[in-house]
Amino acid sequence: MRLFINAKTVEACENILSALDETTDDATLCFTDEQADRADFSAYDAVIVSTPLRSEFGLDFVAKISKKCTAPIIVLARADIAGDVQSRLKFTGAFVLEKPFQKSVLRQTIKTAVVAKENINRLISEKTELSRQLDDVRVINRAKCCLIQYLNLTEEQAHRHIQKLAMDTQRTQREIAENILRTYAI
Repeated sequence: MRLFINAKTVEACENILSALDETTDDATLCFTDEQADRADFSAYDAVIVSTPLRSEFGLDFVAKISKKCTAPIIVLARADIAGDVQSRLKFTGAFVLEKPFQKSVLRQTIKTAVVAKENINRLISEKTELSRQLDDVRVINRAKCCLIQYLNLTEEQAHRHIQKLAMDTQRTQREIAENILRTYAI
């Protein structure tokens, strides 16, 4: 697992990394603002941010990277403010873990966050595919309406006509439907 660890000091980064021992293959330790700004978060499986950071508390940094990062984000915050941090970051989808933490809890939080992010990405992918399919059905239905109106076909005949043209020309029904709509200028 590739991790990006952002903390105020080198020691803080190394303490977090030592808590993970065998669960990580590769980790980038970040303790400067410049390095954090240049980081390509798409290369990581998870991002860990230990608050406070150097020039800010870290909430703005988390909000900024959540927009361009597909990896789950785990924020480490003092126990007395963890609830407030969670409520302020809820729009980012970041996980907040109280400091001090047990090593096993950190490892489990990372595993849970990675699984949750994979599930979210899968659902987004499915939603995108379903939206595309729904759009295809809308275009095909509009084309069928044109065939019904202009060629006096029944709905069944119009549907069969689009299917047959798609098979004969080795194109999708959507492409055939779009051609029909262009033909009738709708």
